Amino acid sequence: MAKFSTAYLYRMRAAKLGYKPLPAFFRANLDRKRQIWPAAWCSLHYVRFHIKGNSMKSRDLFTIHDLIASNYTITKLASGNYLHKFTPATTATVYEFEANATPVVVEGERYNIGYTVDAKGRNIIDLSALSLTSQVNLMLSFLAAQQIAKGNYAAEKAKNDQRVTHSAKDGYYWGKKYAWRMFGTVIAKEAFFQYLDEIGHPSVPCITRDPDLPYSNDQSTAYKEEGLEEAMRNLIVSATKASAAYFKSPLYSKKFTIKGINAITDKK
Repeated sequence: MAKFSTAYLYRMRAAKLGYKPLPAFFRANLDRKRQIWPAAWCSLHYVRFHIKGNSMKSRDLFTIHDLIASNYTITKLASGNYLHKFTPATTATVYEFEANATPVVVEGERYNIGYTVDAKGRNIIDLSALSLTSQVNLMLSFLAAQQIAKGNYAAEKAKNDQRVTHSAKDGYYWGKKYAWRMFGTVIAKEAFFQYLDEIGHPSVPCITRDPDLPYSNDQSTAYKEEGLEEAMRNLIVSATKASAAYFKSPLYSKKFTIKGINAITDKK
């Protein structure tokens, strides 16, 4: 029963204070290009969040976890916008984005970031993929990832059916990539696979084919759908802080990161 307590308590509080029901909260305004999450309620850093259509963020997005922001500057541009720049504490790599004059980054804080590299080689931060590692609400992140995945279920299942073949007859199986997209994006991809291996989640060898490459036949692993969501829920519920940026669980032998809502992406 404990593993359902967070969502249950939210429903009680929602009824009392007039919040939206939890599924409606994550579905609301997904067609808008930009959206402000209620940061004070979610205990999140206040940044713009947008989803392109009902899909996840672009898979061209690169992600970095536990970056300590340093050398933060804000410079006014001729366009009237402001250029924000910062580097990690340990390297000279510059990350930047345009916004208004209000500071978005706090020097010395730890962030999960998502960025793209433009034609000029600049690392452009996607503000929808910027979140403080110290302010992650674990259950809300898990529920948000699941809600986003449910919106993509039909498309991802069609790809899985077309590209993944196996011999299992005891239920539905997802190829590695699709299993992670549907059930595991709240944590890093490799952590998801290693965790499933450690807990002995049912899996079978499979062949993955790329329709754009007719002769591609990659040996891989497919995971049984039954129990995947429960396995991830158990990991999140049992997670406790191991450091400023990492969590630990008695169910998994390694430390791992849990993404804030704004950092959830199916890139990696």
